[in-house]
Amino acid sequence: MIFYLVPFFFLTILTGIEYSQRFDSLIKNKYLYVLIALLFIIFIGLRFEIGCDWEQYENMFNKYSSLNIMQIIEKNLFAERKYQEIGHIFITKISQNIYILNLIYSILFLLPLFYFCSTLKRSYFSLLISYPYYIVVIGMGPIRQAACISFSMILMLLISKKKYYISFFITIFSLLIHQSSILFNGLILGSSFSNIKNIKLSRKIIFLLILVSFFLMYCLPSIINKVYVYFTLYKKIDQNGTMIIPPAKSAILIWVMNFIPSFIYLKNKVKFKLNNNLKSIFTSFCITEILLLPIILFQSVVGYRLLLYIFPTSIYITSLIPDLKILNLKQNYIINILISFAFISLIIWLKFAFHSYCWVPYQNILFNLY
Repeated sequence: MIFYLVPFFFLTILTGIEYSQRFDSLIKNKYLYVLIALLFIIFIGLRFEIGCDWEQYENMFNKYSSLNIMQIIEKNLFAERKYQEIGHIFITKISQNIYILNLIYSILFLLPLFYFCSTLKRSYFSLLISYPYYIVVIGMGPIRQAACISFSMILMLLISKKKYYISFFITIFSLLIHQSSILFNGLILGSSFSNIKNIKLSRKIIFLLILVSFFLMYCLPSIINKVYVYFTLYKKIDQNGTMIIPPAKSAILIWVMNFIPSFIYLKNKVKFKLNNNLKSIFTSFCITEILLLPIILFQSVVGYRLLLYIFPTSIYITSLIPDLKILNLKQNYIINILISFAFISLIIWLKFAFHSYCWVPYQNILFNLY
């Protein structure tokens, strides 16, 4: 477990320096920030048999590594008669082994996250509150979905700057890697449209809208089918008495973790100095977070997977809380409280979570720790 604590304490020290504002040249040093990003890429990208989804990715690699490009297209677009994430398949195909595949996804996951945090006032504090669950659990678990969640972070920043063309391309790329990304990327795009006055539908925008709609229509039956399978098989028991699709036991906890910053934002929206596009996006995500509670109670697996897309707004909102003066506490007290909560959540996950055995002990091929 010590290998998970080292990055946490390192980020805690940097957060303290960041708050003190005594060593701005160090904290604002871009080379240090890039170096830390590279260390995290090694930490996540070169792990060995860490995460409960490791075997699933290994099976996917073995399935497609022996096929050529034409066989992959024929198998997934015609033979199987259902949409497969063709982008994920091609990334799997170009990877020489499961470790390169994992390394590629760790880069796709971490670079957007680090860039997202670099745009916030407290970059290291943002990384710190992201670390216990978003980086360790999601980034070392369903990393394909984690990469798409990080893409949504970039999408939010682009939409806030009204860069719609590239936003469409990121939406399509994300959809080619993980189907569920279209739901929340669509929510980001849809939330921003309400702030666009007298929009001119150029040929480029029309073409991109048609392209996104095509991919959505093509993968929608598969998404509906997967949701149907989760709902219908959730409480079925096989011959050995094992539930076919076990519930996500941490779903309600993750809902609470995202509900607190969502509630704070909705209650103090005026105090958040955000542009109209970001305000609309955050409002939509916070309301969606609250509305997901019935789904979590009825089908925790579906609810849990959807909840993961709320983390970008939760990270953004939480990073701003110390500066909002919404509590009768000093700024450093709020930061220390949030750090303490982050530390407790990390310890609880590694020591007491049902699936913690997938993460502990930490193993890395570079240092031959296994």
